[in-house]
Amino acid sequence: MSRNEAVTALRARVAGWQRREASPWPVVGLGLEEAGDRPAAGGLASGALHEVLPEAPADFAAAAGFALAISSRILRVREGHVLWVCPGVRGRQAASLYPVGLAGFGIDPGRVVRVEASRPRDLLWSLEEALSHASLAAVIGILADGDRSYDFTASRRLSMRAAQSGATALLLGSRSGLDMATASQTRWSVASGPSAPAQYTGQAVPGLGPPRWQVRLVKSRADSLGLWELEWNHETLSFRLASPLAGRAPLRHAPGLVREPAGGHWTAA
Repeated sequence: MSRNEAVTALRARVAGWQRREASPWPVVGLGLEEAGDRPAAGGLASGALHEVLPEAPADFAAAAGFALAISSRILRVREGHVLWVCPGVRGRQAASLYPVGLAGFGIDPGRVVRVEASRPRDLLWSLEEALSHASLAAVIGILADGDRSYDFTASRRLSMRAAQSGATALLLGSRSGLDMATASQTRWSVASGPSAPAQYTGQAVPGLGPPRWQVRLVKSRADSLGLWELEWNHETLSFRLASPLAGRAPLRHAPGLVREPAGGHWTAA
């Protein structure tokens, strides 16, 4: 085969991949449709591969929470289960799931299947095989620290399987993967954000508010890149842009009230 023939054949293969990837799977809205400057303006493509990377090692829990929040949105447009594939006991110790936490994201713990893979190649194989099953809405894979088995070829295989079945693949990697060339639709860098204080009935001191992330979209085939501070809305089970005032320290006194110097009671100002 001549060089020109090889190039023509390669272009035909790429065109075929692109046609398969253009399958009309549902678009997953993040709940930010009314916001102006927002991430994933047109929604997140289902039936595709998306990468979620912690900004720093300490942000792994935040990245995992962000991936679960996306899974919650996926479950609204596609029925099925979520497969959570993590390394074995020698991998990430933080890869266990808390049922109450899943419920906070609107995910029925009974719809989550957890799999431990003893070897990195077994983890990728599990993800690839799972993406062929119509009973799954999403698969979440957690790469072990220092794992080098995930590369462009592996990402391409996952992307093609997802495009064929309509299930969405979410891959949690490490900070070192930010510059890696892969076939993912999007790549997100996630850091934990300061939760806004929330007042609860019966509590004199404000408690923790909804989960908050500092999200940076570093790669996208369809949207502009940028940095946002997002918050999870437990009532609507959707993302929302965090208020610029929500991160401030709570007021010591309620607005419109003053304390009487002598009696120590609250009166209207």
